[in-house]
Amino acid sequence: MGYSRPLVRIVTNPRRANGRHSVSLSDAIVQIRTIEPIQFIDLTDIINTHLSEHGSDSGHVTVFSRHTTAAIKINEAEELLIEDFKTMLARLCPADPRYNHNDMARRKPPIAPDERPNAHSHLMHLLLSTSEQIPVIDGRLALGTWQRVFMVELDGPRDREVMIRCASYEAQSEVRGKSAPIELHARNGNGSSINAAARSSAPAK
Repeated sequence: MGYSRPLVRIVTNPRRANGRHSVSLSDAIVQIRTIEPIQFIDLTDIINTHLSEHGSDSGHVTVFSRHTTAAIKINEAEELLIEDFKTMLARLCPADPRYNHNDMARRKPPIAPDERPNAHSHLMHLLLSTSEQIPVIDGRLALGTWQRVFMVELDGPRDREVMIRCASYEAQSEVRGKSAPIELHARNGNGSSINAAARSSAPAK
């Protein structure tokens, strides 16, 4: 299936800690436009590319969804298994208009102008997670053989943002704050590539 190209903004914020080592922080905002009600977007390659470009050899990465109907999970990227995931989520939390959250006449403000009956999406998210933290070893995510990092869309199609924060442990003499334009690639759960344009950006004030 075709995808619009997510925009990835890279912001590097090195910060010096007391003692023999320092922690360098680099943040990436991944913007994704999903096209399915339930969709698995593989972010693993984007994260590893970010680590490589910013010289992060040892530390950890936090991957955080900024939404209540889009989750972050680690699992296997096997096409038929992902279809099983979708079936399970839809079976556990069917799109039933009788949910209290879907009764707009009873809801108290604020209510988003584009609000849709999506209680089932919030319920699915409650079964998953908002973030994952992964160790970094030798400049790459220390994932198992079959593990991949997914953003899980639960209320698509929508525009989504995922924050990636890398904490890199370095000797103080090695602390640096370089960032450069790169091209990244996310993957759909079925293995098809999603191109991602990227640019460097200064931290917001």
